[in-house]
Amino acid sequence: MFKLFTKDLLDRQRIIKYFVYAIISFTLLDGLLKNRPEITFNNRFLIFVAVAFAGSIFYYIRGYVSNDRILSYYALPVSNETLNKNFIFAIIIDSIFSKLVLVFIALYLLKAPFDFYAKVTMIMLAITFFALSINTLNLKLASMAIIFILTIVSIYMIISFDLVYGGIATIADIVLAKILFKNIYFSSKNNAKISKLKIANYFLKFSMDESIYIINTISILAMIIFASFAFGNEMGIVIAFAVGAVNTPLLTMFSSSESLRDYDKMLPDSNISLRKDYMKVLAMYFIIVNIFITTINFNKIEPGYLLFINALVLTILEVLFSYKIETLRPITNTKTQNEIWKHPRKYILPVLVFCISFVILIML
Repeated sequence: MFKLFTKDLLDRQRIIKYFVYAIISFTLLDGLLKNRPEITFNNRFLIFVAVAFAGSIFYYIRGYVSNDRILSYYALPVSNETLNKNFIFAIIIDSIFSKLVLVFIALYLLKAPFDFYAKVTMIMLAITFFALSINTLNLKLASMAIIFILTIVSIYMIISFDLVYGGIATIADIVLAKILFKNIYFSSKNNAKISKLKIANYFLKFSMDESIYIINTISILAMIIFASFAFGNEMGIVIAFAVGAVNTPLLTMFSSSESLRDYDKMLPDSNISLRKDYMKVLAMYFIIVNIFITTINFNKIEPGYLLFINALVLTILEVLFSYKIETLRPITNTKTQNEIWKHPRKYILPVLVFCISFVILIML
């Protein structure tokens, strides 16, 4: 059963891509961060990591369980407990390659204390089990509430106390989740309704109607706030701008639907063009996010005009780059929605944004 899920979630080609992007990220960040002032690692940094994991792991799991593939697996001649155990293990392994490795690279380059590696790993595990609990069909609300409370307690213990207490809390969280997940079904309740809001723009209407887009955007805004105040002034702002560029569901709308791509080809380049609607939504998102970052970090950069220049340059880059790469080179030949959202292409724009912001806000 484990091979079944790794084929969907983490095949050999994807592992190779993760390593390539990890090496590229390490090389770029090492060159930029060399001989720079060290970041002060504290509880706020761990809270930032927890919020980042919460958003990314949730929509990663949602992207996989929202398709019909996993429901068909429950019809196989194996127990729910065995299938769920292998699914959870595959999710954890994939999270290690796609998320934890990149966080470890950042910790290493920023000279983080050793215990932060263990704490970040335990936070990832605790959040993974909570994200799993809210992507089930038949888990009782009381059980979900228990997992949520224990997850909060676990994260608090990990952040506020030493590794022993954090480890005990994490193990308790995992054991309880294992018991409660014994006979449940991982899937999501499809929301087939169309938003009643009278919105002409198809992409805006669709994103307002799907909870994953709203939840992901809220998570990004929360991470931006934490990044802006958890790190040093300049570095926190650089990281905040990079975080704002990681709205994967929004940036893969054409990739997510083959029929949408076919429909777009049928439309002329006119006022009803889907591509124009898509560019408008991208522009709306990046303008709002970059104005938000600029507002909460006002007067943190000297000279102050550099912050506005950076926001303007990034907004133009983000809109044009996202539009071009998604409309001209959509992600195809994928088996699941999750595979689209997990494509390593998602790291290109954040790395570009980080490098440009670093040059403008720190080196200048």
